[in-house]
Amino acid sequence: MMSMIIDPRLNAVQSLNEFQRNLLQRIHNIALVLMPEFEDKTQAMEAVSLDDKALMQRLYATLLEQNVRAPENELCKARRRRENLEKFYAQLEETGGTIKVNDVAAILGISRQGVHARLKKNRLLAFKQNGDFIFPRFQFAETGLLPGFEEVISAFGANLHPVMILNALQAPVDINGDGLLQTPIEIMQKGADAKALKILVRNAALLGQQGGS
Repeated sequence: MMSMIIDPRLNAVQSLNEFQRNLLQRIHNIALVLMPEFEDKTQAMEAVSLDDKALMQRLYATLLEQNVRAPENELCKARRRRENLEKFYAQLEETGGTIKVNDVAAILGISRQGVHARLKKNRLLAFKQNGDFIFPRFQFAETGLLPGFEEVISAFGANLHPVMILNALQAPVDINGDGLLQTPIEIMQKGADAKALKILVRNAALLGQQGGS
């Protein structure tokens, strides 16, 4: 006798109550309405590669574009903002990904409140996503902060936008004047000596002064 293989997703659907099933049907209907927007293979593949939260943001933005009767130039602006945001999050992933507040608290051995306190004091780098903070992974070692990172991040000052700080940390510099270009992130990850760290702090402070003026 052949054994029957049951899709666990079917069991999950069957376990829903009537109201949940109605909601699931609504979500399904919305998804079907959006499918014509992803007929292009490239767009579809880009959407599939997003994580769940980013995908929901993409679908929401697409739904708004379908339903909002706005001038074409406004729709183009909204589309560019969405694309820029997606590129930015992709850029974060290229630097080593991001982690959440609870992960940071575990690495630093402090509470969530302690993490937020450090963030307010400009001792951590973070960005807002869906109402929560995400922290670039590169600023942390296995336990604690990457050596030298706190000195560098603090030197940027409180008035410089986090995106500008990220760009500065990814911009190659020649520390020893020998033509070897490395990003501040790479320099700190390889173990910045006192001379290199001093230069990184000085560069950060100069940029912070320019951004705050």
